[in-house]
Amino acid sequence: MYITTQRGEELSETIVEPRLNDGELLRLLICSDLRKKLLLALKNGTTSLAGLRQATGASSTAAIHALRELEKERLTFQDGKRNYLLTSSGKIVALHVESFVQTVNVITQFGKFWLEHDLSGIPEDSLKNIGCLLESQVLTSVPTDVFNAFSTFVTLLEDAKVIRGVAPVFAPDLLDVYAELAAKGIQIELVVTREVLENMLELADCSPLKDQLKANLRLFVIEQNPKTVFTVTDYFFMIGLFRLDGSYDYSDELLSYSNDGIKWGRELFDHYVGASKEFDLRH
Repeated sequence: MYITTQRGEELSETIVEPRLNDGELLRLLICSDLRKKLLLALKNGTTSLAGLRQATGASSTAAIHALRELEKERLTFQDGKRNYLLTSSGKIVALHVESFVQTVNVITQFGKFWLEHDLSGIPEDSLKNIGCLLESQVLTSVPTDVFNAFSTFVTLLEDAKVIRGVAPVFAPDLLDVYAELAAKGIQIELVVTREVLENMLELADCSPLKDQLKANLRLFVIEQNPKTVFTVTDYFFMIGLFRLDGSYDYSDELLSYSNDGIKWGRELFDHYVGASKEFDLRH
């Protein structure tokens, strides 16, 4: 392991042996909220003790004690001005701690949503980065508004400039929405199952805007049910999942406007495009 130290104004790196094994180091980080907060506070750069106290809400005594424990494990150090920094190893650990904290928060914040749905349609790489969905909300239909999630989705689509989605299920009313958007020159890309493709083609033939659809709609066919329905645009990402009994849940959808959430959605879309084949609408 490398530790960054400072002599005067010059920084240098020295090879040292870690004091704890992997399991002990993990417990050191996970079992203390203060140590986690200190690592995350230092992730943005050099910070004074006063700055760390303000960021963590800890007393000087508690903060110094926790910092000494982190320093023993070569994760932090003090510079010549007695400010605190992360070592090279500490920077790596802080990034993973941040990701872990975000993941735990997403799981706890939307626990019911994850527990009641089939997650097999989300690849492992996306699950590892599910903390990107932290700044999200769950839209839930209620008896007085059973189409809350769907109507919100349609409203959001009206302001989208680019639309990409995966649709193993399809609502006929959506084709009219897509046709109107395509007529405005909005580019739409959809990954669909063969069954959905056949339904869309049949409806498209009857649409007065079928030429606009053909010009601005790209369809990709996937053979296996993706077990997820989602749309990612230039300003929002929205995802719905199948229930554990195999039926699609129209009542609950997760919505994110954050850059991280949109990026997560784009990567998920790219995954499914890679597993599908494009269908030529011109034939």
